[in-house]
Order: sequence, then C-alpha cells, then structure tokens
Amino acid sequence: MWATTSRTRHPPHRLGVFHAPAGKPSNRSASSRRSAAIAALIPTSDFHDAHPALEITLTEDTSERMQAALLAGDLDIALLGPTDEVPPPGLSLLTVVDAPLGVLAAPGDPIHAAAGPTGVPLTELRDRALICLPRGTGVRAALERACAQAGFRPLVTFEAAVPDVLARLASRGLGVAVLPAGEDGPAVDGRLRPLPIIRPGVRARIALAWRGAGPASPAARALLDRLREALPAPAPDV
Repeated sequence: MWATTSRTRHPPHRLGVFHAPAGKPSNRSASSRRSAAIAALIPTSDFHDAHPALEITLTEDTSERMQAALLAGDLDIALLGPTDEVPPPGLSLLTVVDAPLGVLAAPGDPIHAAAGPTGVPLTELRDRALICLPRGTGVRAALERACAQAGFRPLVTFEAAVPDVLARLASRGLGVAVLPAGEDGPAVDGRLRPLPIIRPGVRARIALAWRGAGPASPAARALLDRLREALPAPAPDV
C-alpha cells in the first residue's frame, strides 16, 4: 500500500493516495479498472505546469490509517479499501473497484470437497487456517465483517501485504488464501483453483476518498476534480 504526500510552498498542503498492491490479477475486468485507477492518480505534466509549487512524495500505509489521516486533515485525497460498510462522518467515497472475494487452496485441501458448483459457502471457512491481507485493509475488514455476521471469527494464521504472496503460501499447503477474485497469481504454476465465496458472497472495494468538506488547497481540489472525472466506475460482474 502506498501514498503520495504533496506540499505547496505557501502554505504546505498534503495529498495522499493509497493503493493495495496486487500481484498479477487474471480477472481482466477488475484488473483493467484497477490499472486505470492507478494510472489516473499520477499527475500529468500539464497538471504540474499549472501547479509548479506542488511537491509529491510516496509513502505506504494501511487503508485504516489512511482513512484516519484523511479525517485528521493530514491527507487530502486517498485511494483506499474502505474498512467500514458505511463511510465515517466527514468522509466522501467514490467506488472505482467492487470485486467479490474468493479463496485459493492447494490441490487436495479439504476446502475443495466442501465447494459446490458455484463456489464455497462462507461457513466452510470456520475453523480453517486462513491466509489474508493484514488488518487495516479493506479485504481483511470485509472478511471479518462477513464472518462475524455468520457467527464466527476467521482463523487467520498467515498475513501478507501482497495477494501474490498469499497465493504462494496457499500453494504450499499452509492454508486457504482469501483475496479478491481474479488475484490467483499466475506465478503459482497454475495449480491453484479459485473458488468464489458464496452464501453469502463477500465483496471488497477500492474507493477514492476525501474529506466531505473537500481538500483545503486549490491544487488538491483541482486534482480531486480531475481524478473524479478520470477514474473508472465499477463495471457489473460478468
């Protein structure tokens, strides 16, 4: 996960952008929307010409902390995975990726026997060793929220910040990886079978976020307007 912080000379302003790194997603629809969102976050040369005093740096953090930084006024704009179903007061969101969660497991894992023709029921994750993104990320929050509603707490035994690493751990039989559908990591020699989570389905989002009152600086407001125009709207599942 990364963020950009920008400053203008008089006075200093900050612009934050978060992105949860993805390995090499095979779902073209989700992948293309994510790639377009990331590309739109990079200010173009004409934007720099219009705001020559703008300075941008990159930092890394979780969605949860980025959201807190927005509310505290430490960041103006962020691209993050929302950790709550309803945005907290004072925060505005524009969803750009809305993807179902699925699981990956090595051949022979018992989860395969529990799967039906359309996926694996959420309750089948109870008491299973799971591999997931860390707490503070949108995917982890979506998983924990869904499990709590189903009456159990997920048993996460391994964490990693990159979905491709989750898939690699699952390929070694270390547990069942939970990650956005399509993030099945083609580098994992093709042995993993993706299984959608069903009954109920679980979804995770990536959203552009900013304070409801809007960014304080003219440069940040201009970039927010540009991002809202450029970022793709989530397409329906095919």
